[in-house]
Amino acid sequence: MLSLTLFSHAQEAGLIQFEMKDQFDSLYSHEGLANRVVILIGSDKDGSPFNSVWGKALHDSLQTHPAFEQIRFLPVADLRGVPFFMKGFVKGHFPKEKERRVLLDWGGKFAKTYRFTSKMSNIIIFDRNGELIYQTTARELHPETLAAMLKMLRKVLEERA
Repeated sequence: MLSLTLFSHAQEAGLIQFEMKDQFDSLYSHEGLANRVVILIGSDKDGSPFNSVWGKALHDSLQTHPAFEQIRFLPVADLRGVPFFMKGFVKGHFPKEKERRVLLDWGGKFAKTYRFTSKMSNIIIFDRNGELIYQTTARELHPETLAAMLKMLRKVLEERA
């Protein structure tokens, strides 16, 4: 029942086409995610503390899976509303470690398309075909929600591209 409730929040959209820079000015595109299972974790500033909790839990739980290399994590910061003159200041507050890149969504493209909930971590999963298969919002880590996500992800990883 939990996964049905969570899935009902999903939009009828697949992975959108995008080109977006991270905090290091590296350009990323939807093209680099072709034939991958994508786990998008995004939020506004108030939801950001929960993103790393969920990202780490999913990463650590799946890293020993034989198809782990087929997963791509897509961290997104919803930066709509940040005034132009504040962009450099805001950008400077993101992690300095290259392995902790975050896409800077100044226009809110992801947030608008997938209807991000503010002050929450928005977790959206796409299959290898780019189809949205799971969407939920969360704050603190809940074992039952994590277990439902992992069950679904393991099933998707077992399927052939």
